[in-house]
Amino acid sequence: MKKKLAFGASFLIVVGVLIYLGTGSKMTHTLSEQNGKMPTEATVFIHGYGSSRNAEKSMAQSLVAKGYSNTKINVTVAKNGTVTMNKTIGPGDKRPLILVQFDDNTNQNFMQSAGWLDTVMTKLSQQGIRSVNLVGHSMGNQAIAYYLMDKANKGTDLPKVKKQISLAGTYNGLILADPQSNAALNDQGEPQVKTKTFTNLQNLTTYYQNHATQVLNIFGNSTGGSQSDQVVYNNSSQSLKYFVRQPSTYQEQLITGPTGQHSQLHENSVVDEAIYQFLTK
Repeated sequence: MKKKLAFGASFLIVVGVLIYLGTGSKMTHTLSEQNGKMPTEATVFIHGYGSSRNAEKSMAQSLVAKGYSNTKINVTVAKNGTVTMNKTIGPGDKRPLILVQFDDNTNQNFMQSAGWLDTVMTKLSQQGIRSVNLVGHSMGNQAIAYYLMDKANKGTDLPKVKKQISLAGTYNGLILADPQSNAALNDQGEPQVKTKTFTNLQNLTTYYQNHATQVLNIFGNSTGGSQSDQVVYNNSSQSLKYFVRQPSTYQEQLITGPTGQHSQLHENSVVDEAIYQFLTK
């Protein structure tokens, strides 16, 4: 009888130790996740004219679903330029996705929007971000271009722009505002007819020559014959190639059919996959 009691007591002790060790292991794992390393890289999304961060959500969610990131942060730029974040970057955040919204979303003073983006980058730098990937749609690419020319080209404390993804870029203008934006391009991407939109970006070449930024240019042809996404001619989007010089690199991808329409590009699973592959290569 005593032997049975002793065996039962020993069994309970062993079970107790195993449970403790298992729980302790889980607690250690949980604490490890909570006390993870601070991220040093972020991906920043910039929406287009008259839009909001709603245009960025599908792309960001796709990256989370694919395991690229586990954190989305909403950043709002008020009309007076004040920048607020709905949360700060913290330990365990994996390659945070920064969804920027310009409340003054029809402002075409791109020097001003570049200044807003500069404030966003400064905040990210203060939270430990050392490199960024920039994703712009339509007019958001103008904010990025002016930021690269005027701010990123000068600020040594700002996060390095590692990669840039342009969706439906308007580098030689819009169809309605600049009918000549469909001008033919030479092999270097230079338009035969340069609009004011294009000539205002001449200093962009200097940025790319002084930095090693990888560029992916995505544009859509939803109409067939007109070679456009109904808002921007493909030639206007493709003229970005002219500015990108070594050591920066350039590649492009055409999306055809209805899902290549201007606003459908940021709601497109093919585009989502292209962004993921480009960010992870």
